[in-house]
Amino acid sequence: MTAALATLAVGVLIGYLGQRSKFCTISGIRDFIMLKDSYRFKGLIGIIAGGAIGYTAFWLIGGDIPGFPIGFNFDSTGLLIVGILGSVGMGFFSVFAEGCPFRQHVMAAEGKGSALLFLLGFYLGIVYFNIVTIQWLELLLRSVG
Repeated sequence: MTAALATLAVGVLIGYLGQRSKFCTISGIRDFIMLKDSYRFKGLIGIIAGGAIGYTAFWLIGGDIPGFPIGFNFDSTGLLIVGILGSVGMGFFSVFAEGCPFRQHVMAAEGKGSALLFLLGFYLGIVYFNIVTIQWLELLLRSVG
């Protein structure tokens, strides 16, 4: 119960900060490159620095995150390639949707219908990618190897 309440509290805090700061990784990079506006890009630098400091502090007290920094232990190069292609595709379509998935969650919570549709496609894409693509790749790798 404590973990659930802590998760809820942290989620509300991150959501509030995301709404107030208009934080977005994709539009931060886009605005910095195209418009020379560094407002959102500073948030991206801050979250990377905060993550590095947090991971280092976690490591110093004896914690460990298996598979860091990718988060997965890929058994084959094919799974790594498919993961990279999926990530590039997500970034590509996020640029056209005017923001990263985090920003889309914030905009959907504010009542923007197009963000809600983006998230519907986002989650359906995750399900499709995990069920169909990875199973197809595993079958292909078994038949080759």
